[in-house]
Amino acid sequence: MSFGAGHIQDMNNRLKQNRAQRPSQRKKFKDNNREGIHSKSSKPIKSTLKQIPEEKVKAAKLQIQKAAAKHRKKLRIFYGISLVFTLLVFIALYWFLN
Repeated sequence: MSFGAGHIQDMNNRLKQNRAQRPSQRKKFKDNNREGIHSKSSKPIKSTLKQIPEEKVKAAKLQIQKAAAKHRKKLRIFYGISLVFTLLVFIALYWFLN
């Protein structure tokens, strides 16, 4: 009898697939095909990212913080109104049932 609904077999299959994906198992690592990986002529890649001025970064942070504070305030108001409404419903049900 086999128990486990195939979970063990699935685990074994995944382990086998992961083993096949190891770098040492790939074709480029076998025999003499290491030149593409361990080439000494490769140059370091220079970053092409643009530098953002510090003032713009600070302005963006401030804008995000203000938007987050506004959102938190709206949530607090919503939760407060919901709490008051829920309490009123419970009080009304209490009075109605007694």
